[in-house]
Amino acid sequence: MGAITPIDRATLEGLVAACGVEITAVELDTVARSLVRIQAAATSLLQPMTFDDTDEHFYRLLEDDGVSGAGA
Repeated sequence: MGAITPIDRATLEGLVAACGVEITAVELDTVARSLVRIQAAATSLLQPMTFDDTDEHFYRLLEDDGVSGAGA
């Protein structure tokens, strides 16, 4: 798997606006950080591991906020 790509702020802002939602810059930053964490969690769960390790690994990600390697 490749590295996590940064979320393009302009694209995200356009997507949110196209949905008819108005948010502040701070809220947009929060959404972007959440998307990076979701992508990091999904990427880590795709790594081969035993069935018993999957839940523990996922909850460890939640405790670390999943940003240790995401550069956020």
